[in-house]
Amino acid sequence: MDAPATKLTCKVSHRLLSVVLMLLTVTSVMSGCSDPKAPNRKNFTDAINRAIGDSIFVSLEEMPVSEFNGGHGGRRLAKLDQRFETGDHYLKTRKMLFNDRKKELLVSDLVEKGMLIPWMEGYYTGRGPFDAPVDVYLFKAAQVHHAQLARAGTTVFYQFYCGKPGVSKIVSWTEPGSSTGVTISSVTYQARLTDAPEWATSLRKYLDESLGGEKEAMLVLTPEGWRTR
Repeated sequence: MDAPATKLTCKVSHRLLSVVLMLLTVTSVMSGCSDPKAPNRKNFTDAINRAIGDSIFVSLEEMPVSEFNGGHGGRRLAKLDQRFETGDHYLKTRKMLFNDRKKELLVSDLVEKGMLIPWMEGYYTGRGPFDAPVDVYLFKAAQVHHAQLARAGTTVFYQFYCGKPGVSKIVSWTEPGSSTGVTISSVTYQARLTDAPEWATSLRKYLDESLGGEKEAMLVLTPEGWRTR
């Protein structure tokens, strides 16, 4: 009479043991994944992103009204007065021998999306014989929220956020080992541009390509986890 009960007890014990072992395995795996000191893709990705993930801004300089008093500007001053009524701004890019490719693509994207309106090309402010010509663009008040205002002395800049670098793939890493008293690992990774605004089409592609290829980072294990050296 006791045999069936014994068999039932054994089955329950085996099932309970299986559940316990499964829970221990899951707990062990999850603790390994959440351990910031573990040498794994997530921890290495987080560490490298903290080092390379600074936001990318491209700036355009404001064209102050005072600079419209020379050169071609006399007949345009009446139009400039509208700026103070509507909140529009005038931005400029300097025509130099070596142009900034990022700035060129920024302007191209903004013009294509109607966020900048070409106003005058090759304008001389009349400041002197060494004054470089500038291209002037109308920056409509409705679009100002796309940029951050910055100043350097009396010069006003509009900074356009263009995204930030991020790890797209951890290719490989070396087994962590001791060097000069610290634990290090050499990590090979690939990066790409992330969080780019929708309007930045050409600029996004250019910045993405500039981040291409495999790169190497030396990571150091600290009490808080991994960080770049």
